[in-house]
Amino acid sequence: MGNQINFYEVLSRKGDVEWGGASASEAVEWFRRGLDRAIFVSVWDESDPEEPRLVTDKIEVTNLVLAGLTRGMFGS
Repeated sequence: MGNQINFYEVLSRKGDVEWGGASASEAVEWFRRGLDRAIFVSVWDESDPEEPRLVTDKIEVTNLVLAGLTRGMFGS
């Protein structure tokens, strides 16, 4: 595999994408702005910038992020 990146999405309760990008810390920042959000991650292969290829489907990681926040893993 070539140039793989994690792509994060923060969704509202209605399922609207409020933020999307490759930065885990920005994803957590956006997630923390409200209590009714969900956070997902997918992996993309960007070896060909014209044709990025999805490597893994979107996986919900909300519970993992909440556990990390509870344990202080993401700072304040």
